[in-house]
Parts: sequence; structure tokens; C-alpha cells
Amino acid sequence: MDENVDHRFCVKHLYGNWRKKYPGQEMKGALWSAARANTMSHWEKTMDKLKELNEEAWNDMKQIPIKQWSRAGYSTYPKCDLQVNNMCEAFNRAILEYRDKPIINMLEGLKFYLTNRIVKQRDMVIRYQGDLCPTIQKKLEVSKRDAAAWLPLSAGDPRNSLFEVTNGTWKYAVNLDAKSCACRRWDLTGIPCCHVVACIWYNNTRPEDFVDPYYW
Repeated sequence: MDENVDHRFCVKHLYGNWRKKYPGQEMKGALWSAARANTMSHWEKTMDKLKELNEEAWNDMKQIPIKQWSRAGYSTYPKCDLQVNNMCEAFNRAILEYRDKPIINMLEGLKFYLTNRIVKQRDMVIRYQGDLCPTIQKKLEVSKRDAAAWLPLSAGDPRNSLFEVTNGTWKYAVNLDAKSCACRRWDLTGIPCCHVVACIWYNNTRPEDFVDPYYW
């Protein structure tokens, strides 16, 4: 395994094997909470809960490098926080009817499926009016909706890029220049989280302009 390349487990499959040894809804919830934790502090809290439930299960998960199964350990370079390989599963299901055919017929079937999909996706993009990918725009709209609950406090730096954001209970540090938020959602996905959107609006700028170029 190349140490310079990120390798991640599909958490759905990881849990599928893990639950045979550690069944139950509480165990499932504890594992997925740890997997979905964005920060190390959150991950440590969820792992402490798992340890309280079953120390052997906790020890098993500690043996797996965090960067392979929890968002708290994911690199921010790929701008992807996906934890399941649903795209592969969906593709395998779509080509199921062709897989047991003779090689020529199978290839013709795959060609038909892929060509048809490419044309449909192209037609959808031609009709689309936005600047961002449709799914990314939907996620950004959720951040915009949730941003109303957060109050940005500027640090007063010359570029007006450093903020502390609070909702009265929680606080997060935001750096617009570094494209970073302490919650790590922006760092991981390249899509501004609600904390970041609140700061962007404070500066009277557009959230869309802060989305990673991957999605333009």
C-alpha cells in the first residue's frame, strides 16, 4: 500500500463485518458516530463512548488507522468526505444484466448503458442554469439556511478574513483566506459550511465564490 496515497475503507462494509462480532443498535450508533466525527476532539469523545460500551470493540477499531475510516483523520486534499462506495455499488447493480453474457454481448451492453447515461447527463447539464454542480448547489443552500443561527465576530484583521462564529453554545474559528473552519467541513469538502457562510455574508460577498474550483 503506497504511503503517499490515501486509502479509505467503505464504512458500510467495515461495519457489516464488525457487527457480526459486536451486534446491537448501540454499538452501531457508536461506530458510525466515530466514523462521522469531523474533528479529533469529537472522535475521541465518540471513541470513549464506544469504550464504555465494549472495550474489546474499542480496541479493535483503535487498531485501524483513523485516516482510513473516520472523517476526523481524513486528508483535506481530495475535497471528499465520502465514507461508502455507493457509486461502485450502483454501477455494479446497473450492469448486472450484462455481466453473465458472452464477452462481445457484455461489452455491447456496457457500451449501450454508458453511452445512454453520458447523453442523459449531458442534456441535463445543458439545461442547467447555475454555475455550480446541481448537487453541490443544493448542499450550499443547506449551509445558507443554517447560517442564520450563527453570529460571526470579526477578529479585525486587515483582510477581514478571521472570525469567531458562535450560536451561543458552540464556537468555531473561521479563516476565509485559508479556506478553513474549525469544524473541518469546509476543509474536507470544499463546500462552505454554515459557519463560513455567516462570515461570507458579514463581508457582503457570495458563498458561491468560496466553493472549491473542483465544483465549477
